[in-house]
Formats: sequence, structure tokens, C-alpha cells
Amino acid sequence: MEFRDCNLAYGPGMAHGQVKGCGSLAELKTHMARAGLAGGLVMQTLNEVKLGNESLAADLRDEPNLYGVWRLVPSCTGELPSPGALPAAMKINRIAALTLCPQVNRFLPEPFAIGDYLDVASARKIPVVLNTSRGLSLDQAAGIMKNFPELTAVLTDAQCWPDDRLTRPFLDAFPNLHLDLSSSLAADWLPDILSRYSARRILFGSGFPVSTIGAHMLVIRHARIDESDQRLIAGENLTRLIAEARYD
Repeated sequence: MEFRDCNLAYGPGMAHGQVKGCGSLAELKTHMARAGLAGGLVMQTLNEVKLGNESLAADLRDEPNLYGVWRLVPSCTGELPSPGALPAAMKINRIAALTLCPQVNRFLPEPFAIGDYLDVASARKIPVVLNTSRGLSLDQAAGIMKNFPELTAVLTDAQCWPDDRLTRPFLDAFPNLHLDLSSSLAADWLPDILSRYSARRILFGSGFPVSTIGAHMLVIRHARIDESDQRLIAGENLTRLIAEARYD
């Protein structure tokens, strides 16, 4: 089966408190090749949003197996293409998803601040990554989903483990929300979660470089679930989400 990781990052310094960094895309690709990853979604950790987004786009120009994640900030600051122009800019630059780091980038993740971008993402099924390891609280993630219930979202809750009582209600309440496994390293957990939710709602993510890639792959390979469900989680779901989004 092919593994495509929904939660990869690289960039300068000790970004987001990680112990082990990954300073460049070339270094990331070395780790991916060693683990046997076929591709994935990748974010640049540079704190300066405009420069980080532009640097990511430049790095991915000739990378057919990688797609980028751009960070959102309020449109009124002029650091990103306008909401109407954003999807086309994403398509040109191999950007497949959006995310937000409100604590690091100093804004409130409220509808009055970023609602124009999230309206576009909702209408076009562009995935939005809600990652609590990057300055977004779980309360704020819940607020975004309540205000934009049609949003195609990927939730990563990295604040505590186990977080089952925190994340299952998201899956119950929001049918378009998917769960990233990067903070759920428990093989016995997968059969139970799939008994209630479709395997189409679960994505393989490693959280590299904060976490290792291979450990999460091992969990999926040895989980007591159908091989077809393993393939969905390993990479087919991420491929489908990117294919379903409308970037034109």
C-alpha cells in the first residue's frame, strides 16, 4: 500500500518547540525516502507568513508527490491573495490545503477575521488543517467548525493523549471533518474507532519532525482492520480530498 502523510513540516529553527528539527525540503525528502513515503502534505514552519508561503511554493515547484499547506491570516493585511483569487493561486503553486496558526501569527481565528477565506474553502471543499500543535486551541477548532459546519477539515489534536473523548464528538458533529492519526499511536484504537466511523474519515499523519514517520506507518500496517481500510487510511483518503477540492 502507498503511504501519503497529511502532517509533514520543515523549516528553520526549533519551530513550535520541537526537539528535532528538519531545516529543508531536501532533508525532509531524505526522511520520506528512508520511511517509504509516496508523498504527502507539507507545511513550512517559518513564522513570517508571506515569506513562508512563498518559500514553500518555490520549493514544491518540481515536486510531483508533495502538496503544500498555506497558512491563513486575515485578508485585510494583504499578505495572501484575496479570497476570490486564492484557489487559483493555490493550484498554480501546488498548494492543496490551508491551515492557521493564530497564536504564532497573532490574530483571532474568528469569522470576522478569517471568515472570507473559510467561506471560500467551504464552498470549494478545500481542506483546512486544524492542528492544535501550532497555536490553535481545541476550543478554537470547535468554534471554527460550529461557524463553518460544511468545512472540509482535518483535525490534529496534539495537546494530550489519549484524547478520545475530545476528538470523537468532532467526528459525530461534523460529517466533513477527518481525523489525523499523528497523535493516536495505538493499534487497538483503530478497530474501535472504525466500528463507529468510516475509514474514509481517518488520515495517516506522522507529525514529522516532532514525531517519527515509521512508527505511525507500523501502527496502520499491523492494526486489526481490513486491508481496504488500511489503504484508505494510509493514503487514498488524502488523495481523494485533494482531488475533490476545486482550485479553479
